[in-house]
Amino acid sequence: MRQGVSLEVLDWGGTGPPVVFLAGGGNSTPHDFDDFAPRFTHGHRVIGITRRGNGGSSVQRPLDFDEYVEDIVAVLDAFRFDRVAIVGHSFGGLEIARFGERYGRRCSALVYLDAAYDYTDPALERIFEHNRPPSPPPMQSADSASIDAVRDWLARTQRFRPPVAALRNTRLWGKDGRLIGQKPSPSDAWNIVAPTPRWDRVTCPSLGVYATPRPYETYLAYWSALDSVQQAQATDYYAAFAPWTKKNRDAFGRFPQNRVIEFPSPSHYFFMEQPDEAARVIEDFLSEVIPGSVQRRR
Repeated sequence: MRQGVSLEVLDWGGTGPPVVFLAGGGNSTPHDFDDFAPRFTHGHRVIGITRRGNGGSSVQRPLDFDEYVEDIVAVLDAFRFDRVAIVGHSFGGLEIARFGERYGRRCSALVYLDAAYDYTDPALERIFEHNRPPSPPPMQSADSASIDAVRDWLARTQRFRPPVAALRNTRLWGKDGRLIGQKPSPSDAWNIVAPTPRWDRVTCPSLGVYATPRPYETYLAYWSALDSVQQAQATDYYAAFAPWTKKNRDAFGRFPQNRVIEFPSPSHYFFMEQPDEAARVIEDFLSEVIPGSVQRRR
């Protein structure tokens, strides 16, 4: 890590083999896991790293993508962690794939939370150019009146309730506690070129947990509020997206060190929506591949 760079690290405590959480992109921080990561402290030492440009970490542009990985290694060295399991969500999947490729000896396991994708694939950009997922109903004045009101609105429309600190760190709030807007992130403008994941070069045990589509009419809380055009757009979006996700699942699962789990939710934040079920899937995997891992009593 270059001189002058500082990184925010969340330490949830615990004892046992270390587990590191990495949030997705888009101004996210490990506070996304505030209600999820503590579920693992019964058998692991659990921390989360905020990448540069987000939260309390330095706003210092990395020279290239690999500096994100070097930042992770610097934190592991500071904590004197020799081997770790890393759980990455969304964009974090690119980081942990690169970590596994470059630092295989320090990798005890990798867990991709809807993250084992090749986000560098030009086909993904084309999908979003021509298709858009349906937008939730607009927030009313009462929905943005406080952080708890925003959490309630997200629970009603998106089926998950983000931790308070996750919203506080990524949104702008007025003196009266009202939501003002999204907090800008310098890293969104950095345009750091990410390497294509090389699953064949990542040899440590890896779990890809994929959120799987359901028919929108049985999942979206606001499906009935969409008009026929919006419902058709939603259907077209998943019809276009499904082959791409299947291609990635197949590519990841082709290698014997990789395991694929299809999680029964289309939510990208399924670990917030169904935390008990998501934790069980991860615990089962870690207890199998990491000596000394301890599962919760159920």
